[in-house]
This record gives sequence, C-alpha cells and structure tokens, in this order.
Amino acid sequence: MSTKETAQTVQDPHQPYPLASVSPVKADEPVAWYRYHAAAAADKAEVKTVRTEARTVFMQQFGQRCRAARGVREINDVAAAVGVHRNTIWNVERGDSLPDAFELEVLAREYNTTPTQLLGGESLDAARSTAVPRGVRAVQADELIYVPLFDLREQAEGAAFTDADSVLAMRPFDAQFIRYDLGIAHDDLAMFGVVGTSMEPWLHARDSVLADLRDRDALTEGVHLIRLDGALLMKKLQRLPGKILRVSSYNAAYEPFDIQGHESADRDFAVLGRVRWAGVTFN
Repeated sequence: MSTKETAQTVQDPHQPYPLASVSPVKADEPVAWYRYHAAAAADKAEVKTVRTEARTVFMQQFGQRCRAARGVREINDVAAAVGVHRNTIWNVERGDSLPDAFELEVLAREYNTTPTQLLGGESLDAARSTAVPRGVRAVQADELIYVPLFDLREQAEGAAFTDADSVLAMRPFDAQFIRYDLGIAHDDLAMFGVVGTSMEPWLHARDSVLADLRDRDALTEGVHLIRLDGALLMKKLQRLPGKILRVSSYNAAYEPFDIQGHESADRDFAVLGRVRWAGVTFN
C-alpha cells in the first residue's frame, strides 16, 4: 500500500480522528511525519526518501534553535569556547550538519540550555519565560531581554519603577533590537501602559511603551515620562534658552507649559526616563 493510499483510509464514524488517517505536518513535526510515512512505505527505497526529507527539515529546525540560543554572541566566541572550528557552528546553524551526542551536550551547556530544548522537546521561549522571575529591572536570557511591565496606577507615591508588586509581567524583546537598534546597553528598562488622551493621535489608551530609565536629564529631546506634583505624565520635552524646559502633548487640547530652571527645589518635578519604543493596540 502506498503512502498516498494510506492517507485515504476510510474514517470510522465512532473514531473522529483515527490514528491511521492523520498525517503529521512535516514542517511542524518531522520526526512524527517520518515515523508515520515510514510505517506505511511500500519498500526500503520509499523509507529512505521520506527519511531524507524529514531529516533535512529536522536539521534546519535544529539549526534555527541553535542560532536563537547563541543570541548576540559571535560565532568565533562560541567556537573557541567549545573547541571547534567556526565552520562547525556555522554548518549546524545553517542546517547542514548535526552534532554528535557529546557535541550536543557541550553546545547545550554553553548556551545555558538543555539538549532536549535544542532538539525541540521544549520551547526555548517557554522554558526561559517561566525561569525569569518578576522584578523591577530587565533580565537578559540569551537572545531575549525580558522587560518588566508596570501598572503605574499601583505605584507608591515617589516610588515609580521600584515596586516589584506593581510588575504585571516580564515582556520579551529581541536582545539585538534592544542593544543595537535602540542602542541601550543596560537593563534599566520599563514598560507601562498609556493612560488618557494627551498623546493622541500618536498613542492611545491601552497602548504600551518602553522607556530607558537612565535617560533622565532631557538632554535628548523627545517623549519622556515625568513626575509633576505627584502625577506621572508622558510628555514631549523641549529645551529652550534660559534653562527653560517646555512640556507639551501631541493632543492640541492639552496646553503646553514651561518648567523654569530657577524654580524652587521644593517643586515636585523629575524626568524619569525617555520613551524609546511603543506598541500600538488596534481595536
């Protein structure tokens, strides 16, 4: 019986999804796909063909997981650490070769993961997300950086981004995006949801933004999170002559105002960070 004929097995009305009629998708489950078709193959030549196809897909997926596990590290650094030529790492990541059991164990330990995860037995992202505890600072785990998402409504007065109880979740970002695209080399990052309409039409309520908490001096003009008289506000900041800081909104209904450099030190005003990224929610 050919593979094609096997896939046309008559369905038992009392067994909605009979095992013999369900063919795993090769791109998703190459091993299961191979075992299914190998069992139904007409001869050894057909077994060899389906094995080659499944193995090719498996090698590509394994290479992708190894590339993700390597993250921002250079291939030369990994090759030197595990004692192989850089082409060995390169060929694995391209899906052209598979390591033996010893090399697999060495690679897994170098990448701070397990052979099972590299082989696809457990999602790397799922394993890491459960291992990253909630905290007030971002945490890098290989190729991902988990940024705390704060509920600013739950912040204690004067304690913005320092209250771990107000962290709703740790949101993952690609490490290369944070380190290279945004140029942020530290982990003092925070996410929070937009509240109100002062930044419309640029941002709306329920959108999320990511802020660099070390960019507090407003030397770089842009959108910042500020504290003013006990309230947390997201505003555009512009430096004017005479040590004047103009604070404005995108929504024209909100009047701009100025902060004078000579104002009383008792005035509750501070720049808490600069917004570097925003995620827009479509209703």
